[in-house]
Amino acid sequence: MSELIRVDLHVHSSASFDCAVSPEHVVSRCRRLGLSPVFLTDHNSIEGAMQLQSTERVIAGEEVMTTGGELIGLFLREQVPAGLGAREAAIRIKDQGGLVYLEHPYDPFRRHLSEDSIEAIADLIDIVEVFNGRSEEKVNRRAEDLCAALGAAPGAGSDAHSTQELGGVYIEMEDFDGAEDFLVKLAAGRIVKRRAKWLLMAEAKLRPKIRRP
Repeated sequence: MSELIRVDLHVHSSASFDCAVSPEHVVSRCRRLGLSPVFLTDHNSIEGAMQLQSTERVIAGEEVMTTGGELIGLFLREQVPAGLGAREAAIRIKDQGGLVYLEHPYDPFRRHLSEDSIEAIADLIDIVEVFNGRSEEKVNRRAEDLCAALGAAPGAGSDAHSTQELGGVYIEMEDFDGAEDFLVKLAAGRIVKRRAKWLLMAEAKLRPKIRRP
């Protein structure tokens, strides 16, 4: 058995339009948390990951905005352009040896992939995110059902846009060598769920207060 590692498959840096944390700071924080390699999945960009790959163990991912919603590609060598149809984007991910990762598929507050688009790429999906650190439990449970129906590997990620969110969820699995080996070992991994403190606090504020007689 090879060494066990911890990975968070859904992480953003300042290469994304909605994150202010530099790629270097993200990687440094992940290292302190015992997360390695670092999967950077910025919105419509692989710039942050590519600039660090010469000195750090970083997997280049991209959260691509397609015409049908968002889709992640992992183990990329080239950026996938935004604005493509979901199937065309998935094919471009596959053509460069990458993996198609369907993230937060049912979260109503995200730009998730539409039902029609999921159906259009069902044969190309490698991984379904069954636990997103920002999604509600019922949404994540629906994603688990979809993962089983597709026969895909279960994935998980914090969807971190700040350093506080990093480590909120991770997968403990055997170390791997390349995309294909990763996919095999991911299927046997163990998801560790720790909902972010900021999210728990926000949910508590939204809960209706009980009026006492």
